[in-house]
Amino acid sequence: MIAPSIGFIGFGEAAFAMSSGLLEEKKITSIFAYDINSDHPLYGAMIRERAAALGIPLTASLKELCENTTHLFCTASAKVAEMIAENIQPFLHTDHCYIDMNAASPMTMERVAARIAETGASFIDAAVMDTVPLKKHKVPIYVSGSKALGFAEEANGWGMNVTFIGETPGSSSAIKMFRSIFMKGVSALLLETLHASRIYGVEETVLASLNESITARPLQETADLLLPRTAIHAERRVAEMSEVMATLGMLGIDATMSEAVKAKLQWLADQRIREQWNGQPPKSYDQLLTMLKGEEKKES
Repeated sequence: MIAPSIGFIGFGEAAFAMSSGLLEEKKITSIFAYDINSDHPLYGAMIRERAAALGIPLTASLKELCENTTHLFCTASAKVAEMIAENIQPFLHTDHCYIDMNAASPMTMERVAARIAETGASFIDAAVMDTVPLKKHKVPIYVSGSKALGFAEEANGWGMNVTFIGETPGSSSAIKMFRSIFMKGVSALLLETLHASRIYGVEETVLASLNESITARPLQETADLLLPRTAIHAERRVAEMSEVMATLGMLGIDATMSEAVKAKLQWLADQRIREQWNGQPPKSYDQLLTMLKGEEKKES
């Protein structure tokens, strides 16, 4: 069995932190890196200093990186994920495992997977689910792909924290992307909510009320409670959000999130769930989602 040798494509903050953790674990002793900016007048010095601090050789090309490694972690940027896959394709072979950690769309991952598959190398769609500099190589990573289960077992043996999601490339990235809708959305909603609340000096009371509503039950139960009722009361809530927006306007506060909430509620009202179900809410968020896909008729 070939001893694993890791190569990082892009040696920024994430690659540096992961390398540091893996070397500390002492189960991986061979790490190389390639960064197109290693000689950049502004960024090159930091890249070279980081590599030198860990004793990691910087290769002059992707070809050289592939010649010295078995596992290639792409930690560059989503916008160049496909270009890197195209550029590295001639140098990959069946002994390589290509792990794309860029925060790209599921569709991008599917295209990268198809390109890597042409070389005979294994492809792993890897979604990083927390902050790498803080947790280093132990950052939670979700992986998918036809060889992802084997990779997860191997990487966990190196001390990593890898969870197998499924055999379809793009599944891991889909989880990260759709989770981001909620996490980034909540941050923006909190900002708009507390910004307005501060003007009346009620932000602590508002936070306490939100905490009681959100933490009173598991999130799945909250989804089952909120979403079906929102579906049948969407039209009334559109009107309520118009009042919210008018209030924020008078206070001089940006209402971007409130506008988005109103637009989403209007879309939901236009689905006519209330009429389909004679004013009764669906039994669960799952039933609502099935209805929105057009797979279920109203109950008789």
